[in-house]
Formats: sequence, structure tokens, C-alpha cells
Amino acid sequence: MIGIVIRTLDESELIGRCLDTLARQRGGFALDVLVVDSGSTDGTVEIAQSYGHRVLNLDPGEFDYSKALNVGIAEVDGEFVVSLSAHAIPVDDEWLEKMIAPFAAADVAGVSSRQVPWPDAPWQEVHRLRHQFADSGRSYSRGGGDGVVFSNAASAIRRAVWREEPFLLPAAEDLEWAKRVIAAGWRIVYESEAAVYHSHDESPRAQALRLIDINRVLGTDRSRRRSRAVREGAGILGRDGAKILGLDEPVRRKVVYLAELVRMVYYYIADFSRAGTTAERRREDSTSTSP
Repeated sequence: MIGIVIRTLDESELIGRCLDTLARQRGGFALDVLVVDSGSTDGTVEIAQSYGHRVLNLDPGEFDYSKALNVGIAEVDGEFVVSLSAHAIPVDDEWLEKMIAPFAAADVAGVSSRQVPWPDAPWQEVHRLRHQFADSGRSYSRGGGDGVVFSNAASAIRRAVWREEPFLLPAAEDLEWAKRVIAAGWRIVYESEAAVYHSHDESPRAQALRLIDINRVLGTDRSRRRSRAVREGAGILGRDGAKILGLDEPVRRKVVYLAELVRMVYYYIADFSRAGTTAERRREDSTSTSP
């Protein structure tokens, strides 16, 4: 038995495709599928139930990533538990086999999937995913965990490790968990042969907040001053601006991309040192389109 926890919020467009793809997976695994929903109003819950799967409803006002995962993992059976965002779709019917195979080694705590962009993904997502999710696999262990690749958009974990080391942070919980279990002596595997389609079309502020979450987990917010955020923002602007200028796109489109990049850098600098959580600012962003 393998537990499958699928996190959803208004995923009616892709939840059916996600469930169909899981049902076609090879390997003869028995699956215990649970959908953890955070307030969908678009029929996501009804679609999941039409497949005969259980749905656990969370109060959207109390949502955070660790809570959704922890309550979901506690409700499913299986020595191993797979975490999926409903819009992360395995690219083939061998994905689950490839994700579970590394657990044959007793010291493996978690396995992370490669992520490839959807065909209509924006340029920054294409570049981000190519940089973050390489086409060669890697194993991370104590003393060699720098730059660990681990994302709960498409991951698998060993339940026995989770019992001792549950997820803790409201966001960027996956990277923090991976670093913590590596420090405890476990191993994390990035399995590049197992891939899912997964990319976002985010607002500039949402892009900035995701980057802030990652940098906080990596510890770069200690003794942080505004001047440091400005330097980092300038580096992002220079690096990504060069990428935009090198794109094979019309000049008008490059100008639009550059304007979005400038907005993202502004939010990165402004939000990094603000009080409150990035989850709170994501809620602000979802209700406002002001720059």
C-alpha cells in the first residue's frame, strides 16, 4: 500500500487528469488516495469524490503547507507516502515506480521528482525549472546536503521518518524538512528519471514571495538589512534581465518581461524585511492587483 496525498484549491481543470494518471501507474501498487482540499468552490471536491476517493476539507483561513501535509499523511496508509499538488501531473505511467525504487536503500528518507514546465509556461518558469531540476539525478547526505532539491509538489517520503520529523513551516516546508532529515543522518534522493508537468503563471509578487521563502529556509535572512536585499535584488535584476534580452522574442514582449521583472525585484526588496508571514502577503496579493 502506498499513501497518496493530493493538495487542492480550485483544481477542477486538472484534478481529473491527475487522478487518471495515478490510476494508470505501473508496478501493481495498491493506492490509498486522499485529497486534502482548502476551500475549493469550482467542483474540485465533487470531481475527486466521483472517482471514489476520500476528501479532507481544511479551513482555508487556517491553511499552511505543513498542516495540510501532516493531517493528510496521518490519514492514509502505507510505509511510503506520495505528496502531489493536483496540478503536478506525472509525465508517464512509470513515474510512481521510479519514485518508490530509491527506498530500497534503508537510509533514504525522501525522494523528489523532476519538474518540467507545461508547454504554455511563462519564460521565467521555464528558466527556473531548468536550473532547479536538472536532467541528472543526485543523492544528498550529511556533509553533502548543500543545494538539496526537494519539493512537495511531487515527492515521496518514508512514513517512519515523518513520525520522528514531521513538516513544520507554513511555507517552504519541503526544503526545511529535507535539510533537517539530512542533518539527522538520512538521505534525500532527487530522481530525475521520474518527472511531472508542473509550472506556475504567478504574479510578480507571488514570484518574489516564493523566492523569499526559499532564502529564509536556506538561512540567508539572518541579521538581514535592507541594503542586503537591495544587493540581492540588483543581482536578480542583472541575471534575469540578461536572460530576457537573450530570448528569441519580439522586442515588445521583452519590454513586458523586463517590466514584470522590475516589479518582482521591488517586492523582493520590500517584502523580505516586513513583519508577518509570506502566507499572509500571498492572501493580500490574491485580493489586490496593485503594483
